[in-house]
Amino acid sequence: MALHHFFASWAIEQGFTPKRLQALLGHSSIQMTFDVYGHLFPSLEDDHATFAAGEAQIWAARAAEVAT
Repeated sequence: MALHHFFASWAIEQGFTPKRLQALLGHSSIQMTFDVYGHLFPSLEDDHATFAAGEAQIWAARAAEVAT
């Protein structure tokens, strides 16, 4: 069972979607997947932080282009 949990946490970290993980783990419902592994998926706050960091990189690259 430990390998099962290791694989699930690794797959989530790699960006596998919940539905894909459900299929790979053989869960009968997405609810089962979220009940067991839901705490490992990125939160809405994580998504906002990732988006903000990406936006900052885009603006920095654009500023560098304009400066040259």
